[in-house]
Amino acid sequence: MPKHILSSNLFKLYLFAFSIVLCTHTTFASQITPDNSIIVSSNESKLCLGEEAIISLSSTESGVRYQLKDNNSDSFVSNIIIGDNSAASFDPITPAANTSYIVVATHIASSESIDLNPNISIEVISLPNTSLNVSSSHNSLCVGESTSITIDNSETDVSYQIEGGANTSESSIFGNGTSLIIDNFEPFRSATYHINALREGCETIVPLTKDFDLDVRLPPETKLHIFSDKREICVGEKVLLSLSPSDPKADYQLLDGENLIGSKVTGNGGYIDLGVIKPDHTTTYSVDAKGHFCIDPVRVDFTFKVDVHHPAKIDRQLISNKTEVCEGEPFIISVLNSQEDVIYQLHDGTDFLDSQIIGNGNKANFPEIYPKNNTNYFVYGREMVCPYKLKLDNQIDINLIRTHDFPIENFATPGEICLGETLDIELPLTEKNITYHLYDNNISIESITSDGGPVIFEDLLAEVDSKYKVLIENCVDEVVAAEPQLEIHSTPQTNIIVTDEINGSDGKINVIVHEGKTPYSYIFENYKTIVSDEHFIELNGMKAGDYKLAVVDANSCKSTDTGHEIRIDFSNSKDYAVNGILTPNGDGRNDSWTINYTPEWDAPEVSIFNIYGQKVYHSNSYQNDWKGTFNSSRLPNGSYFYLIEFNRKDIKPVKGILSILGN
Repeated sequence: MPKHILSSNLFKLYLFAFSIVLCTHTTFASQITPDNSIIVSSNESKLCLGEEAIISLSSTESGVRYQLKDNNSDSFVSNIIIGDNSAASFDPITPAANTSYIVVATHIASSESIDLNPNISIEVISLPNTSLNVSSSHNSLCVGESTSITIDNSETDVSYQIEGGANTSESSIFGNGTSLIIDNFEPFRSATYHINALREGCETIVPLTKDFDLDVRLPPETKLHIFSDKREICVGEKVLLSLSPSDPKADYQLLDGENLIGSKVTGNGGYIDLGVIKPDHTTTYSVDAKGHFCIDPVRVDFTFKVDVHHPAKIDRQLISNKTEVCEGEPFIISVLNSQEDVIYQLHDGTDFLDSQIIGNGNKANFPEIYPKNNTNYFVYGREMVCPYKLKLDNQIDINLIRTHDFPIENFATPGEICLGETLDIELPLTEKNITYHLYDNNISIESITSDGGPVIFEDLLAEVDSKYKVLIENCVDEVVAAEPQLEIHSTPQTNIIVTDEINGSDGKINVIVHEGKTPYSYIFENYKTIVSDEHFIELNGMKAGDYKLAVVDANSCKSTDTGHEIRIDFSNSKDYAVNGILTPNGDGRNDSWTINYTPEWDAPEVSIFNIYGQKVYHSNSYQNDWKGTFNSSRLPNGSYFYLIEFNRKDIKPVKGILSILGN
């Protein structure tokens, strides 16, 4: 081989070898220092003493050893991690104080080391103080009762919880920096209880070293019965109350409402006497039972009511429906505001009467009493339970009026009168201080109290049906002192219809009379007198002028003392005509009452009256349509009066007589 070729090949070999050496040197140099980009983290930056923390690496590098170093002690802790190009975590650590940790990475081949970032700082919180003093307000209590637990010098960031017994657990409560009181702790059994403490943010629960024992017992039985020798008493009497069955481990206290009665009594397993009481009012007694191990007493289920009765009150007022009683009349005594359950009995000053009543809370009435003499009545009251019969403060004094011997001689003056005339009624013999009351048909007229002489009721105006009697006013029942006999005659009543003169002597006077007794004497002054049994007369051919009429009946009763003034005027021909006959019999003639008048006039106002003056028909605008009815019934045949008003200044109201025939 030529030398230059060999030289060339050697050179190439040298270059290759150099490149290998160079390449090898480069690879070795890249692995001398560990990768410092790996991130270090911790799952906790703050934990409680005794709790664990885990420090982790985001990745690891092959050929590198990782160690966790405690900066406080400058010593390595936990395990060694050999990198394998994956994430890794150190074994859990339990720092005892605030500590800073750093991860040291060392290249195994070159022993080159670096500190990975960042440093990990962990704050360690101390556990709660377990040496606190614990006490309970009551070490002995009964089931259902509660006690208060006090923790001295509690810590503000620590919660405390009671545990003990058979898994007893209460809600936790935070400390307050001073004495902490857990109220209303209600244990259900006897046990040793302790307090667990947990600092806020921690998971480690530690018990306080001081325990407390609670002795929990069953409460006394409450379904007990109260007994007494009596349930109803009169005020001042005594009552003995007993209880059964009693508990030897309990004390019993008698109560009136919330007031303690007597002393406590310890049970004996059977009947116990709660003591003798002397109540002054109706009340219901109860009993509290307190077990020897209990904090508070409990109320026994059953109660006992004692009804306390009081003697009758003597200030009740007595009243009577009258103080003067006529002979043979009854009267009634009443007790106002009577007391219920009180028996009242009458006494007439000598003996008790049979009549008894029971009060009702209001006015109580005795049965009717018929006195035989002037008597003073008393009332005694006795409560049904109390044995005492007490006399009420006031009394009833009764004055008896003897009426059987009253004279009833009397007379009326005159004894026969016409209606409208006056009369006197006289009682010539009367009793002094007795009031005589005059009635007319039970209507009060006048009363006079006698001075012992005659009693006269004067100037009485009687009615046609008057019936007089004089009663003794002092009597409630009707006692007649006088009943005079009197005859009263009705007085003739007249209706006069005048038709004015038109031509010559054609005036007319129609007279209708009712009441009184026939025959009637129609006495016309300066004309003539007509005696007739008829209630209706008609005088024709009357001239215009003034007339006076008096009607006297068979009893000499006058229609008027002065006479009826009658005037017939002269009248020219009229613009109207009134039909004086109505025959509503359906024959087509005079079936309706008709009035004819000038067509330009308005319809007139019409009123129809019977002979007694009663209005039987009225129309404000008459249409010639009335058929002689009243209240849908036909009027009887007879004479009726009409009054027609044409509402014209030149026409006076027209009066006349209408005869209804044919019914």
